[in-house]
Amino acid sequence: TYSLSHGQIQTIAQGPDSTFNQLLFRTPGVSEDSAGEVHFRQEDPYFQYYIDGVLLPRAINGYAQEIDTHFVESILLKVGALPAQYAWGNYGIVSVQSKTGADLAGGELSLYGGSHDTVHASTAIGGTRGKTDYYFTTGFVANNLGIENPTPDTEAIHDRTRQFHGLGYVSRRLSDTGTVSLILSASHADFQIPNSPDQVSEIEFAGQAAGFPVANSRELDENQTEQSYYAIATYRQTRDGLSFQIAQVNRYSGVLFRPDVNGDLYFNGVASRVFRDILTSGVQADFSDQAGGHTIRGGLLFNVAGARDHNRVSVFAAEDDDVDPVTGKPVAKNPPFTITDGHFKRGYDSTLYLQDEWKAANRLTVNLGGRFDRVDAYVHESQVSPRISAVYETENGTKWHAGFARYFIPPPLENVSPTSVGQFDDTTNAADQDRDDPVRCERSSYFDAGFTRNFSPHWELGLDAYYKRARNQIDDGQFGAANINSPYNYAAATIYGVELALSYTHGPFAAYANGAASDGWARNIVSSQFEFDEDELAYIANHNIPLDQTQLYTASAGASYAWQQTTLHGDLLYGNGMRKGDDNRDKLPAYYPVNLGLEHRIPFGRSGIATLRLDVVNVFDQSYVLNDGT
Repeated sequence: TYSLSHGQIQTIAQGPDSTFNQLLFRTPGVSEDSAGEVHFRQEDPYFQYYIDGVLLPRAINGYAQEIDTHFVESILLKVGALPAQYAWGNYGIVSVQSKTGADLAGGELSLYGGSHDTVHASTAIGGTRGKTDYYFTTGFVANNLGIENPTPDTEAIHDRTRQFHGLGYVSRRLSDTGTVSLILSASHADFQIPNSPDQVSEIEFAGQAAGFPVANSRELDENQTEQSYYAIATYRQTRDGLSFQIAQVNRYSGVLFRPDVNGDLYFNGVASRVFRDILTSGVQADFSDQAGGHTIRGGLLFNVAGARDHNRVSVFAAEDDDVDPVTGKPVAKNPPFTITDGHFKRGYDSTLYLQDEWKAANRLTVNLGGRFDRVDAYVHESQVSPRISAVYETENGTKWHAGFARYFIPPPLENVSPTSVGQFDDTTNAADQDRDDPVRCERSSYFDAGFTRNFSPHWELGLDAYYKRARNQIDDGQFGAANINSPYNYAAATIYGVELALSYTHGPFAAYANGAASDGWARNIVSSQFEFDEDELAYIANHNIPLDQTQLYTASAGASYAWQQTTLHGDLLYGNGMRKGDDNRDKLPAYYPVNLGLEHRIPFGRSGIATLRLDVVNVFDQSYVLNDGT
């Protein structure tokens, strides 16, 4: 478990005005990919959010962030061989504790801005009235660098974004031991897709298509709109060692990609207007009971989701033999036409768990449990998953831990319809082959061991090692113009690594350093094969290849010093480069951006505080590549 307190968030580059994912990159073993994607221990970004102890259903991935940092009081990250209470935990658990009205007790207004025409405005109001606690916040973000710049220039081309966030939280005590709460969240984001100049068409034009208008890649106009809304209603009660909560959760997310039709047809031979959305409703119930040195926990979860996928795809006709003998490009001989491709699927997730945490000896705590998971969607699968872990504390305060967990990960519901592929045969959007086996549930065995040690009141060290073997390892990739990743399975995969966390605090000075070394290999793609070329599939079927999100070394470090009302802070990230190229056999260059900041607080009135903040992000103006599209 790794934690980020409210004070630590303030000393990270841009603090509460940073994206939420930037907070995660300052923790051990978390690496950054294009579009701000987060990888825990070389896994794809399918980690789970818990908001105030309630699991938030998955949303469609895109460019927007799931959580507004201004809403966050603290974060707990959980990785490894987790107890049975955590479903789908091997991709990581992000547990967010929200701010409350009691924390704010008034109002807050923030205006932040800088390079790339950045403006970030936010407001918050909160407090308590009798037994009611309330907190409301809104935010607006706009800048000219909404998505990573695909060119080495300082300013991106066609990369404006506008994002709106709103959140409300109300909680009321019904008795001395019971509380009911409601969280409502809404977000809307518009992104221009940045352009790369001097691109060359992948299509040759002849016949009736010879006069198709030539496009300039600098002037393309692709856009993506993303929406996300959720509501969480929760009842909690604690009495005589027995605690329970029941929550009802509703979540909607949608993504609309609008192409530059003529431009996309000219360069790629296909222009896709893509709309996907998913609506999930679910019930979660959890309890814990403490008695006789034992803590018994159990619970259930049931989600029902409906996912839609509607695409309007413009293509040229292109028979298999319509290929230019010199360039190898497909030849378009007739004007483009449109294919409509859409589907709807309803899916069900259901889980049960039970576990017992007890003091097996004076210094030994053991947690033994299991869970049952079932998914009914494109596939119908289930699994019983045992979990066991132990913590032993020595006389000098060192805590040794070790654990084993079986995991069962259902594929995202919004995957590709099995009936879609053949519609594009004999067009410029044809797959190399039509195999499209369904994406199956990932099943893995996970081992984790390590220790934490306080060497003094000021120093803390943590070391953790892990090893995972998986069948039907879920991976994903962006196979079209829209930033909506599609999943597929490797028949087998192995992921292993080690993480180090070091922290120091002494009076006004605090510092941390995190490091991780890890590797991941997989073999034989066994679903959604149409997304890949036949030669590539054949190679991967007989060779272990690195996972595309593998970054062998990842690190982060930071320090802050507070003097009276002023705090100086700085941090850096390091990555030795994600995989690239054919079969992920090459890697990108290393990167190590450095950030510096200053914050000064000015008291005024009876209890008011004005905070002035200055951040310099990427002090040395390092140009680096997170993902080059291969």
